[in-house]
Amino acid sequence: MLIPALLLSVLAQSAPDTTTWTVDNHGRKAGEMTVVTRGDSLTVRFIYTDRNRGARVETRYRLGRDGVPLGGEQRPVLADGTSGDVAERFEVAGDSVRLSIGSGNPATSARTANTYVGLRGGTPWEAAALARFLLTQPDRSASLAGGGSARAEIVADTTLGSGAARRRARLVMVTRGATANPEAIWLDERGSLLATGANWFITVRAGSEALLPALRAVELRWRDARGEAVAKEARTPTPGVIVIRNGDLFDAEAGVVRTGQTVVVLGDRIVAIGANDAVPVPAGATVIDATGKTVMPGLWDMHAHLQVANQGALSLIQLANGITTIRDLAADVDVAVSQRDRERAGKLASPRVILGGFIEGPLAWAGPSAAVVSTEAEAKAWVTKYAELGYKQIKLYNIVHPDLVPVIAAEAKRHGMLLSGHIPRGMSIEAAVTLGYDEIQHAAFLFSNFFPDSLYLPRMRAYSQVATAVAPNFDVFSPPMTKLLDFLKAHGTAVDGTFNLWIGGGASVVGAGGSRDQQRGDSAYLNLIRRLHAHGIPLIAGTDNSAGTTIRRELEMYELAGIPPAEVLQIATINAARFMRDEKDYGSISVGKVADIIVVRGKPAERIGDLTGIETVIRGGRLYQVSDLQRAGGMRMATQATRRATPPASGGR
Repeated sequence: MLIPALLLSVLAQSAPDTTTWTVDNHGRKAGEMTVVTRGDSLTVRFIYTDRNRGARVETRYRLGRDGVPLGGEQRPVLADGTSGDVAERFEVAGDSVRLSIGSGNPATSARTANTYVGLRGGTPWEAAALARFLLTQPDRSASLAGGGSARAEIVADTTLGSGAARRRARLVMVTRGATANPEAIWLDERGSLLATGANWFITVRAGSEALLPALRAVELRWRDARGEAVAKEARTPTPGVIVIRNGDLFDAEAGVVRTGQTVVVLGDRIVAIGANDAVPVPAGATVIDATGKTVMPGLWDMHAHLQVANQGALSLIQLANGITTIRDLAADVDVAVSQRDRERAGKLASPRVILGGFIEGPLAWAGPSAAVVSTEAEAKAWVTKYAELGYKQIKLYNIVHPDLVPVIAAEAKRHGMLLSGHIPRGMSIEAAVTLGYDEIQHAAFLFSNFFPDSLYLPRMRAYSQVATAVAPNFDVFSPPMTKLLDFLKAHGTAVDGTFNLWIGGGASVVGAGGSRDQQRGDSAYLNLIRRLHAHGIPLIAGTDNSAGTTIRRELEMYELAGIPPAEVLQIATINAARFMRDEKDYGSISVGKVADIIVVRGKPAERIGDLTGIETVIRGGRLYQVSDLQRAGGMRMATQATRRATPPASGGR
């Protein structure tokens, strides 16, 4: 039987056009994005697994004759694969756009030829659509429906692959508003999404995965050059001699403030300290008047994560928050080593970088890293590689097999490295410490440790979800907790609590969700700080934040728990240096030590909140004004006010 031509035409028009992208996690498939076009509709599904979290998003569009969206909506994809309630919606009506978030009332804004209309977030497809639109504009910039603006810059235009597989690829940097942290998008010869930028998770056109190393190399070359250019813009030139006059000096080693002090810096070292009338000012020196201000050692963020964007933006924000040393506890090796080495050479505006090597086990919940081990040989090889690259520590993650922990511990100790981490599934804190842990990351483990079955039953859950559920009803003063704290004290184990994540609902950023009784949960964590401190268990201050914007919040939690502010400052300076065996050169303002100094308008040794008044930062003898760092880093407002400057993917690592 012959099918009529008209029916064939209708069938052809109704047949869906489907394109697929893979979500890559360091060479392992973590999920995918599919785009289905059928007639005047387009649907995007973006699903990938990042440990116990990730993205589960669906966006739908109604298209006009020219393919331009006339309406769209974003929904979550539920666990059973169905779509949830609308989270965001827009409708175009002539020269106006109606936008709504959730069940809120729609807002109407004007639409012009220079206005980009689309969903604000969602998927990489939306990011590519915005980049494509911006490139059609005369100055490659546009206003965004609903407020704000964006601009695009083509920073690379190249041809990749070989033979018939060769294709043109353009690297577009999209900047929203005043931020200095652009989003990288690769477009192909048709202007369609080829891949997202170099990150822990990369969305790439299916079949083009082999291009990722070349795409990464191109992007990193641009980011490296940009980071070095921004560093020159942010730095205040000096003749090599800096004098800080008449400040109230916080002596971190003694935990006291000494008034009317002068500090002289020559090159990268402190060469003189004393009363104003006892220390002469060298001719030609850059002089900083610190009258009425506190002069103190730079802060240490002991739980940081370097991203490809750090050197050009986020590291400047860390400096602006008074952080002069970070300890990275999970970053791509090439990014981390490059930033560490170029900061040492004075090429970047960045805190000093101490590296901790990340090691994870296999399975779908594996963290975003290339360092995935399943055998003793693989585990030893990664420890050795990290040691040879100058890493100071090994950090174990969620699904490292427990049988590999003693092997890794022995190898780390052989190389003189510290060992810390999450508590791998199937282990207790006591087992991990007995096998060699020097430190526990995240205070939440001190709660989930008592409920090991809840990590699996009634379903697989993360430690953060379990801790968030049980903390509000947990008696921190109970005998079992006392026994655990006695154990940690006896073994000299430190706790990197990242309390800023858990107190005040912060656990939501690491996929744990909010607590039904946040106030009681907060009380449990504050009481835990009190108990850790009373037991003499070393507290390690870290943010788990790529921009360090919550360092003050972390320290304020200690103050709120009753630790005197001067002692809190010691935790974030000299104590951190001692823990990392760096106290000979860092952690306090002393003659002969490296000049890592901040000048604060206020008295943080009396009120931690006064750290909002940081004005000047000296890192290794290089001078920065906070206002210059904020400007170069794209921060128009006080950096401390920003709760999270990075995507949730960095949280809880």
